[in-house]
Amino acid sequence: MKSVTALSVRLQGARVGELVAIPRQGLFFSYDPGWLASGFNLAPFHMDFSVNPQRAADLLLFSGLHGAFSDSLPDGWGLLLMDRFFRSELSVERSAIGPLDRLAYMGNRSMGALEYVPMFETIESTEDLDLAALYEASQTILSGSTDEVITSLRLAGGSPGGARPKAVIGLSADKRRAVSSFGQMPEGYEHWLIKFRNEDEHRDSGAIEQVYALMARKAGVEISESELFEVETAKGIERFFATKRFDRESDAKRHMLTASAILYADFRAPSLDYADLLRATWAMTKDAVEVEKMARLMVFNALAHNRDDHAKNFSFFGGLAGWKMAPAYDLTFSSTGGRGNEHTTAFAGRGNPSRKAIVEVCKAFSFLKPAHYIEQTLDAFAAWTVSCAELDVDKAQSRKLLTALESVWSAF
Repeated sequence: MKSVTALSVRLQGARVGELVAIPRQGLFFSYDPGWLASGFNLAPFHMDFSVNPQRAADLLLFSGLHGAFSDSLPDGWGLLLMDRFFRSELSVERSAIGPLDRLAYMGNRSMGALEYVPMFETIESTEDLDLAALYEASQTILSGSTDEVITSLRLAGGSPGGARPKAVIGLSADKRRAVSSFGQMPEGYEHWLIKFRNEDEHRDSGAIEQVYALMARKAGVEISESELFEVETAKGIERFFATKRFDRESDAKRHMLTASAILYADFRAPSLDYADLLRATWAMTKDAVEVEKMARLMVFNALAHNRDDHAKNFSFFGGLAGWKMAPAYDLTFSSTGGRGNEHTTAFAGRGNPSRKAIVEVCKAFSFLKPAHYIEQTLDAFAAWTVSCAELDVDKAQSRKLLTALESVWSAF
């Protein structure tokens, strides 16, 4: 396979600019003059809105890619499926895959709105998807039992981020039929993302994430519509958490970037403080409502024992009308964070949250009401046991998580 050296970047049918790999110099991006006249800057802070060729702000962090384009690539599960495709279909090993090769592989299948031409493959399909088969195939791959990846799983699961197996699907209005979301979906269908579980995760991990979604809404956190799906597999009933994609409006794609891409923050390591996120939200949006959304999400993550609050778990929509925070996502119980048992994103320099630390983070913005957000979130979690029972979460697991939650709440 000949490595890709140039790509056209497109958004909603318009040419945004060109990415070029120059030997011994690196990757350069140039905005198209037409886009400069009628479009907007893809990323605040670190991209110049000009025709001049520009390199990434940090040449080491995203393999030389600009943050805005690195966000088009998956990590974890999606990257595994991509690497399997290059090795099995193109006889290319991981070390020989360049960043532009990866973007060409993603083509028009990335999360968000950016598309890349030429594409390695063009997919137009609305075939029915068997969720049980996709789940079982994902487990076979995770167990190391096979190198073979069925095409439907590779395509459906190849774009979302995160280490956990996921699939993007088109879902009927009655939520009983799933189809491929690549192509013109039938009328009434919507874009959803469904999460499978890893082998080592509790069987109720999907139900627990749905409980978290209920808690978040009660706590005033903006979160997309979600459902708990029951799927009959060869080993019995599995329940999967699914959420409506907020980077799609009907068939229109919305430009979206993570805090990792915007701030050039390494999502694999502790690299941010919530104070950074509040300041960045204000700088991008100039909107107190949006800053409050970030503050509420900070409080929820703190009280919900969600320590996997890394830089890719905060996103923003951008366009001609400006920037807004995207709904919250990946909200669930997590003990794995940054350093040991600490959060990946710090609270005023501290790895573990407390009421004092939350107040300190918020003090730069007089309109924030951290005490109110804390009380509202604690009130929401008062329904933990009842909500777990309603979703038939294993009682022992529910009590175990509640004990860990209460240990966090003691600092508030």
